[in-house]
Amino acid sequence: GLVDLATLQSASRSAAFDRLTGNGTPIVLVDVDNLETQALAGKELWRVRKPGGSFVVGSSGVEYALLAEWASNGIVSAGHGFTPPGAAERIAVVSGSCSPTTERQIQHALTDGFDGIEVDPVELVSEASQQAIARATASGRASLQAGRSVILYTALGPDADRGAEIDRQEGARHRLGRGLGEILRGLTIEQSLRRVVIAGGDTSSHALGEMGVDALTIRMPLPASPGSPLCVAHARVKAIDGLEVALKGGQVGTDRYFSAIRDGLGG
Repeated sequence: GLVDLATLQSASRSAAFDRLTGNGTPIVLVDVDNLETQALAGKELWRVRKPGGSFVVGSSGVEYALLAEWASNGIVSAGHGFTPPGAAERIAVVSGSCSPTTERQIQHALTDGFDGIEVDPVELVSEASQQAIARATASGRASLQAGRSVILYTALGPDADRGAEIDRQEGARHRLGRGLGEILRGLTIEQSLRRVVIAGGDTSSHALGEMGVDALTIRMPLPASPGSPLCVAHARVKAIDGLEVALKGGQVGTDRYFSAIRDGLGG
């Protein structure tokens, strides 16, 4: 079933929800396109919840929708209460994204105090992966020791996508993320970093696992880049526990995303 935009904004919104959720429809889709309709969706999701809980699938928009409803009826405070984290002297970024958005973000960062280090993705997933990791780590270390932030990337935009070569090896994309995670873990521990970024949706999960991160809590939302906040890592590795980590999908964020994370800004 579908609750489309027109229905969601109509006086019959609740009746439509009740009809769809009450007649055994196995899946109900809700269409939103702005903050207003997102809040309306949250209102209905909360209203039709079941005593034992409801199963909801969606992006971080689900959380935003429910938070809007909870804030409107006093379940949570309307204010986010986050204190600015302040600037980090230097950060490390690893990117496995081929998107044009990430390309623009990398290019912007390279004009704003970051060093860029290209990592060969095919070599990173080959039998020579440890050599590739060692070289990338050494290059990143040199930049960080010089007091500069660094971005280690496997592609600079869609024209540099080598996915066809990578996919010739089974499981290679997983190894790519883990390799970037190993590089980032090494730099974090060696250089006592307190803030890092992982770019690329698939890259993020594998890299976090390689770093030994068990959970994340929000440190600072970025209103201009919803869904990609600065978080605090909780890990069994002492040097990683408490690390500030930002994860972003390839298509997410403004051009100054990496700089904003480094500078502790909400942009």
